[in-house]
Amino acid sequence: MAEAPQWMVADLAEEIQRALAEGGAGDGSLVEGRAVAVKASPARGNSSKLVMGTSCLPPNFSTDPHAHEAEEVTVVLSGGGRVDIGGDAHPLEKGMVLFAPSNIPHQTHSGPDGLTVLWFYAPPGSEARWTAPAGGGRIRISGGRRRGGGCRCRRAGGSERPMTSRRPWSAGWTG
Repeated sequence: MAEAPQWMVADLAEEIQRALAEGGAGDGSLVEGRAVAVKASPARGNSSKLVMGTSCLPPNFSTDPHAHEAEEVTVVLSGGGRVDIGGDAHPLEKGMVLFAPSNIPHQTHSGPDGLTVLWFYAPPGSEARWTAPAGGGRIRISGGRRRGGGCRCRRAGGSERPMTSRRPWSAGWTG
């Protein structure tokens, strides 16, 4: 019989929220101002056609607008905000499920309580920006892109530098 990985939703939410608060915890890392954890993917060897993970955005945070080949389903675990998809605003609140189509630009904005989500991508590939950044090592960013704030970038085990550009692929609430 094939192994079937399983997780408790409450444990996933706790882990990714802890990762945001502590600068990394469990599978969660700070990536471009928010915490991201890839839990199932072909790269992890526990999935072949789907990617699953969690993200936690700090309060009043906005991701860069981005698009990716993968279709994305997001389940809001806590907090709220909105996601702009193709120019249309979609409010987010706990318990909501949202579908983001392939290759449509979207941007996520957390509210005053932050935003914690469970997400699913298919086909796999878009998550590589979090698991294998160019130059090796994970990118850790302190400060985040809170509205009105700046950020600094730190490679794991490396030096800190000001963020000078925003990558066109930078992920949203999930990615």
